[in-house]
Amino acid sequence: MQPKPKWEKCRVTCPEENLETDLLLKWHDQDGKKVLDGVKCQNPKLMDMKPQDCEWSCWEEVENPKP
Repeated sequence: MQPKPKWEKCRVTCPEENLETDLLLKWHDQDGKKVLDGVKCQNPKLMDMKPQDCEWSCWEEVENPKP
């Protein structure tokens, strides 16, 4: 049986639009280590029906935050 994922909300400055946006992060535990499993961005420009894609991947920055 797989453990339930843990969800976390964080706020970042989006380099695509230089605005504050929320990310919903999905984590799972793998051998006692917290591993990022998914990111949902709440940037309104990327969430509506406009044909606009994000050119920046926040996965690495979220998983390895700067001190």
